Amino acid sequence: MTPEEENTLATLPLKEITADFLAKYNDSAKPAKTSLDEVKYFLPRYFDLIGQFRFPSHSAELSFSRLAPFDKSEWTVQEQELLKQFSIDFFNHCLRVYPIPAFNESIDCMLIMFWNSGFDISNLLTCWQNATGKESVFHFRDLYLHGFNQYNPAKLSNAFGEKELADLLRNWMQQEAVKKAFAEAIEMLILEETQLEETDGYELNLLYDQLRA
Repeated sequence: MTPEEENTLATLPLKEITADFLAKYNDSAKPAKTSLDEVKYFLPRYFDLIGQFRFPSHSAELSFSRLAPFDKSEWTVQEQELLKQFSIDFFNHCLRVYPIPAFNESIDCMLIMFWNSGFDISNLLTCWQNATGKESVFHFRDLYLHGFNQYNPAKLSNAFGEKELADLLRNWMQQEAVKKAFAEAIEMLILEETQLEETDGYELNLLYDQLRA
């Protein structure tokens, strides 16, 4: 950023910082670790924008890149709880919306966004297992059938996804309780939803068979 842009960013009220301006700051050259005071100052605006699916980065997965590397010892218990609660609230919101109202973003992008920034996504997967509405099922379908590289199933299709995350997600999806929950949800959806698109119907039936196998 230019000195003029940095000055503008520092003097603007937080609520007036646009997603594009914050993205310019977020994606600009930065030290290995951003000053914690700086991160904490801008964090409420990150929460506000991301909560509206206005991601402050050229890639949603990098929206919280200023948080990394994340060191719990630098955050109070209350601050850590706020971070955790935001991730849960936002992810639950994503599970009630399909498709995600941002260009070409999918549920794996949201998981990668949190994972890459040091969030504990086990809380999010627990939420997902317990949220089996139509939108949540479609997100699960997308991850299960399309979220992994077709030539190397050990990797996520998303280039920002690390192998450790891919392993965690695959192991989670193969848990019997998870398979049972989504198989039942798919069965109910197919029985109740008479207006399914042909592709959706085909893929849901395919996924149902795989989960029940």
